[in-house]
Amino acid sequence: MNLFELTPLKYHHSILIIDDEPSILELFGMILTSDMFDVHTAASAKEGLDILKEKNDFSLIISDQMMPGMTGVQFFTVAKDICPQATRILLTGYTDTEAIIDAINSGGIHLYLTKPFRKDELIYQINQLLAKTELMMENQRLDQLVKKQNDALLELNKSLEEKVRIKTRDLASHAEQLRASYENIRMILEGTVMAMSKIVESRDPYTAGHEQQVARIAFLIAKEMSLPEDRAEAVRIAAALHDIGKIAVPSEILTKPGRLSRLEMEMVKTHSQNAFDILSNIAFPYPIADIILQHHERLDGSGYPLALAGEAILLEARIIGVADVIEAMSAHRPYRPALGIEAALEEITQNAGTLYDEDVVDACLRIYKAEGSKGLLQSHG
Repeated sequence: MNLFELTPLKYHHSILIIDDEPSILELFGMILTSDMFDVHTAASAKEGLDILKEKNDFSLIISDQMMPGMTGVQFFTVAKDICPQATRILLTGYTDTEAIIDAINSGGIHLYLTKPFRKDELIYQINQLLAKTELMMENQRLDQLVKKQNDALLELNKSLEEKVRIKTRDLASHAEQLRASYENIRMILEGTVMAMSKIVESRDPYTAGHEQQVARIAFLIAKEMSLPEDRAEAVRIAAALHDIGKIAVPSEILTKPGRLSRLEMEMVKTHSQNAFDILSNIAFPYPIADIILQHHERLDGSGYPLALAGEAILLEARIIGVADVIEAMSAHRPYRPALGIEAALEEITQNAGTLYDEDVVDACLRIYKAEGSKGLLQSHG
């Protein structure tokens, strides 16, 4: 991969440059063109602060360290309170460890660059910082939408199944917004998968690490079954996101220390369809949304949400279904202690060919026979 390969940005970002050398400001003006960014410049720290007081929606602020009247560190100490969301870069003409530490502690500096700097390296560094900023913006938007959904679902909890069906239509509308929000994040697929997975884990501490454990087990089974590399990778990614639909389920239900009521169980069961609605418009290189939609289907048609049976269920979904059972039964839950790996293996063995795919079960048992429980499960620490 090219060291300076740029990540496509979704937004047209505003950047503020502060330097007392006109030539440096002119150089930045040529490097950061108007078709790329909305660039503002200031010849002093005071002028930069005046600009921030008028316009405080900058994504990035770059300041020289050595300026008359106020150093770059002193400027950023004030600027971070005026424009806290901005990423901050400090330019220095020399390497001073104490000054850099002071900059990080006092001014909240995210990056420092020494002069002279290379044009392509500068653009690359700016691009990477703004790409991270955009991911944070998308995650914040997702958090806001999740909060709205949870508030709505708490009200929904007071009514019966008819109201559940009505509110599900509202969730479909919100899911459409979520799909649009993640349309342009394909280039950072792995980071996005981890971020989305962490959202569910943060709302349900009892199952923290569940999705990553299921992803690991499912990937091992796929490899044991000699699935092509792309299909095995599809299994891993889908497994890492298989419970993302639970962002639409109230955390009070997810962590309830007892058996769920019928209505609560029906709300939990919506997570497969919710996940499909969230992910189906993201251009994954694999059918991730369909796999996740089917991971609770069973061979005899007793699963949900579509009551599919036999070969109508994607093999990747059948693999995740077995991995999900192995991890869930082996781990502690708020409503019961861990049942252990042996109980989980007994479950899938007794129901092989009825609920679970026999080839998938056989592959899982081969892994266990060869490597024991550590071959399937990592420590639940």
